[in-house]
Amino acid sequence: MKKFAKYVIIFWVAFLSLIIIMGSTRYVLLDGPRITGTPKQVILFLSSFISIVKLLAQKWDPIVIKDTSDLKNGFNYYNNYKGSKDYLLLGCWDAGLRQSIVKLVRISDGKELYKWAPDIKILNRKYNLTTTYGVKNYLDVHTTRLMHPKLLNDGSLVFVAGGIYKIDKNSKLIWSNDMPCHHSVEVGPDSNFWICGYNSSLVNSEKYHMEDDAIKEISAKDGRVIFEKSVYDILMENGYSRGYFFINPIISDFIPSYLDRTHLNQVQPVWSDSRYWKKGDLFISLRHQNMVFLYRPSENKIIWLQNGPWLRQHNVSIVDSSRISIFGNNVLDVKFMNDRRRLIDGHNTLYLYDFSTNTLSTPYETLFQYLKIGTITEGRSRVFENGDVFVEETNFGRLIYGDPEGVKWI
Repeated sequence: MKKFAKYVIIFWVAFLSLIIIMGSTRYVLLDGPRITGTPKQVILFLSSFISIVKLLAQKWDPIVIKDTSDLKNGFNYYNNYKGSKDYLLLGCWDAGLRQSIVKLVRISDGKELYKWAPDIKILNRKYNLTTTYGVKNYLDVHTTRLMHPKLLNDGSLVFVAGGIYKIDKNSKLIWSNDMPCHHSVEVGPDSNFWICGYNSSLVNSEKYHMEDDAIKEISAKDGRVIFEKSVYDILMENGYSRGYFFINPIISDFIPSYLDRTHLNQVQPVWSDSRYWKKGDLFISLRHQNMVFLYRPSENKIIWLQNGPWLRQHNVSIVDSSRISIFGNNVLDVKFMNDRRRLIDGHNTLYLYDFSTNTLSTPYETLFQYLKIGTITEGRSRVFENGDVFVEETNFGRLIYGDPEGVKWI
C-alpha cells in the first residue's frame, strides 16, 4: 500500500510540474512581462531543444501526397477540351530516381518533353552548412523539394530547395545562394529574382522572439543578394504601429520559441506602369496577418494595404492594369493539413480586387465549390485575360484549369 501511495505522489508531482512548465512556456512565448532574465532564457531554450534535436538527427521519408480524388494519372479533359497549346513546368517526385525533379509536360497530350534532375546531394551539402536563428539547417534527398522552378530562355532553371539555385539545361549547378529561403521565386522586370527570406540582422528576431521575414532581390547573374528589407521594418517605417502588428501570435513550426507573425509567402514584382502601380513595385502577401500590400522599394513606401476578407492567403497575381487576384486558403487553423473541416466554406476562394472601383469579386466560386478545391497550406492560381484560371491545389496534388462556368481539364 505504501508503494502504491509513493507512485501516486510521484505521478501528481510530475503532472503538476508538467502543467507549470507548459503554462510558463506559453506565457513566455506570448511575451508575458512577469518572467524575464535568466528564467526566460532557460524556458526559451528548453522549448526549442526538442525541435533542434529533431532537425539535426531525424531521417525523413519522402513526402507523399495522398490522392483524394478518383482521377487516373495524366490529364482528364472535360467537354472534349484538348485545344491547349500550353505547357506545364512541374516540380515533382521521381519514383525511379528517388528524388525531386522538374519536368516539362505538354498539356494537349500529357507527354513529358524534358526533365531536369540535379544532384540533390550537392545542394544539400551546401545548404546544411547554414543556420536559421542559430538552428542548423538540414535537408536530405528525401525531404528536398524543387519548388517554384523558373525556366529561362537558355534552358536553365532557377528554383528554391532550401536555398536558391540555378542549374543549366543539363542539370549542372551554375550558382547557388545557400541562405535559407522559402515559398516562391518570382522574376522581376530586370530579370533578377525576388524571394521570401529571413532578415540578415537578428535585432528584431532577438528583441521580439519572432521570425523576421525579409524580401530579397537576387542577382540573375551570380545569385548575390542585391536588395533586402525586413517586412517588420517596412510596416513600422510606414506608420503601422507595433500594436497593429502584434495581433496574431502564431507559434513558429520551425522554432517553437519564436512567433511566426508575418509568414511572408510571396513577393510579386510589377512589370509595367499603370494608373495604380509602377514598374518595380512589389505586391507582398503576409499569410498570418491576412494581409496583402503594394510596396514601392524605391521610396520605401506602402502604396496600398488590405487585411482580408481572405484568410491565410497565398499567391497574389496581377491580372491586368487595374486588377489583382488573391488565392484565399480561407482556413481557421493551419495545423492538421488533411482536415478539410478547417476550411471555412468547405473550399478555398479566389478573389479579384479591382483598384479602379475598389471592389472585390469571387467569379470562380462555382469551380472551387464543385471541385472542392481545398489546399490548407500553399496553393497558387493565375487568372488569364480571357477569364480562364489555372489552380494548383498543392496539398492534394491537383492541377486544375477552368473558367467561371466550370472545369476544362484536371
